Amino acid sequence: MFAKGFSKFAGDGDTLRCDVEGFTITAAIHHDSDSGAPWKENDGHGPVSEWTSRGKSAGERVLISDRHCSRYYNFSEAVKIAKRDGWGVAGGKQEKETDAQYATRAAEHDFSVIKAWCNDEWSWCGIVVTASREGIELGTASLWGIELNYPGSDNAYLLEVANELLPEAITAAKATLAELFKGSA
Repeated sequence: MFAKGFSKFAGDGDTLRCDVEGFTITAAIHHDSDSGAPWKENDGHGPVSEWTSRGKSAGERVLISDRHCSRYYNFSEAVKIAKRDGWGVAGGKQEKETDAQYATRAAEHDFSVIKAWCNDEWSWCGIVVTASREGIELGTASLWGIELNYPGSDNAYLLEVANELLPEAITAAKATLAELFKGSA
């Protein structure tokens, strides 16, 4: 198993290595270009505009601007959705906090996460675990659509994913070796 995880701020191409059952196991981070904007990929986010040259409307906040265009986050609508759908935040509802205050805090968190994604502070990645012997890759396992450098995260989850994929990569490598030796007998 991998003992030490990826760094708190990890990037595309970062790797971990260990030796298991005679295999060299490598876990690598790869940018996931197939996963898109979090508000399009997952439920539980406030409304985000397309790129537009219009001005900001009441209740909206600027997520990102480039030249004469911006994306807006409809904060007032997000608070309504958060209250209706029961969004939560780390630590849960605080003592004496009203439902409206809690929904506002949840929308604030959502806004900060989406803004960080828009500013390329976090992204989606895949973890690819490869089992090799003497430099020859024999088996792989992967999982994609994982948050990389997510706000408030230390990327510890990436180590969990790598360790969960490790047995699958070894099984694939053993199957490859069995097939190779079967053909040589």
